[in-house]
Amino acid sequence: MTEPAAEPPAGLHGVPLTSLTWQDALARVAANETYLLATSGPDARPHVVPVLGVWLDGAVCFNTGRETRKARDLASNAGCAVTVPGDDADLVIEGTAHLVRDPDHLRRVAELFPAKYPWWHPFVRDGEFYDPSDTGLESPRHVFAVTPDVVFAFGKKKGFTATRWRP
Repeated sequence: MTEPAAEPPAGLHGVPLTSLTWQDALARVAANETYLLATSGPDARPHVVPVLGVWLDGAVCFNTGRETRKARDLASNAGCAVTVPGDDADLVIEGTAHLVRDPDHLRRVAELFPAKYPWWHPFVRDGEFYDPSDTGLESPRHVFAVTPDVVFAFGKKKGFTATRWRP
């Protein structure tokens, strides 16, 4: 991913940029354990939930049960936002969620989860994740990847600051 220019978000001219660089923002996304996913379905009602996520190949990758509201929302409207809270700045990633089915990509995603979430060791079968305790393979989990269309940083200290990047 090429490094995009930092700019103030629309309508916030005169607001100073955050001190975060693009690389700082990506490092925070990769390291954070807390992600909130915002979706909306055909009825346009917002839905915000925490998800477990990892950063791989320029995308936030998360998993969810096939029948969850977020999975149904993304099936009808793939546009979403992932927020990453921080002590001095919150990040918001807006993008489109893509269902990941490639077994090699899924294995790479699965390998990242235990380092961040030691209690979660998913395995891949037939293009989906499974929990190791699901020995009957009864609860397959979709994996989605959200590649950023735009990333915002909203500073929390020393007054309001904001940055937008468009990768």
